[in-house]
Amino acid sequence: YVVGHNLIKAHAEAWHLYNETYRAKQGGLISITINSDWAEPRNPHKQEDIDAARRYLQFLLGWFAHPIFKNGDYNEVMKTRIWERSLAQGLSQSRLPEFTESEKQRIKGTYDYFGLNHYTTVLTYNLKYPASVLSYDSDRGVASVTDRSWLNSGSLWLKVTPFGFRKLLRWIKEEYNNPPIYVTENGVSERGALDLNDTWRTHYYRSYINEALKAVVLDGVDLRGYTAWTLMDNFEWAVGFDERFGFYHVNFTDVNLPRVPKASARYYSQIINCNGFPDP
Repeated sequence: YVVGHNLIKAHAEAWHLYNETYRAKQGGLISITINSDWAEPRNPHKQEDIDAARRYLQFLLGWFAHPIFKNGDYNEVMKTRIWERSLAQGLSQSRLPEFTESEKQRIKGTYDYFGLNHYTTVLTYNLKYPASVLSYDSDRGVASVTDRSWLNSGSLWLKVTPFGFRKLLRWIKEEYNNPPIYVTENGVSERGALDLNDTWRTHYYRSYINEALKAVVLDGVDLRGYTAWTLMDNFEWAVGFDERFGFYHVNFTDVNLPRVPKASARYYSQIINCNGFPDP
């Protein structure tokens, strides 16, 4: 929470610096990108699960979005939960730091667009942790599962769930007063033996981009741009080169790092050339 607190304040300073010193000359846009899944209640008829889905989103996306896109302060869901658990742990104040009034004013509205990284959806339900457990997960009080019918990918955490993309875009529109949105990452991984005929990736992009289109046309979401993750296979955090997200296969054992287009590269280039889905 302390790291996140300082990150938000640093973001605000960077935005103001650009706004006051460089914007007039450069005419650029500056903002923040937030990574978020969509959360569905495990049982849509159970209020506990519905509340859990809301907490999941407010603790993930809302943690950073609420101060910047709303009122300069954390959302009430986080403030209340962390305050109550801090008190139960014998502390005299919340483990979630507080912004001063001047900091709130400094942070509020420091965006030109909403940057969003999105890949997948989870099913959430309430999970009560003992009061003695001090952690982000115990504060949130949410457990998540996936549906067995959802397609897998090369990453354990990434299930193919296109419907969640539209729902998240619509939620951002309603929650943060319809900001312009740029999707800064969206894609799917594979692992294992080389297969350049990656039909599952084509399916992923077709389905997800179609949900984004529905969000624009049917829901009135102000989506300005979309970026696929990623152009070529690369180093993926803790899993290194094992999980591949690229349109282009990279042979990392060859000193020349040759790049070979997968079938999805041709499909995505058609979408770009047509500025929409290719006419069959």
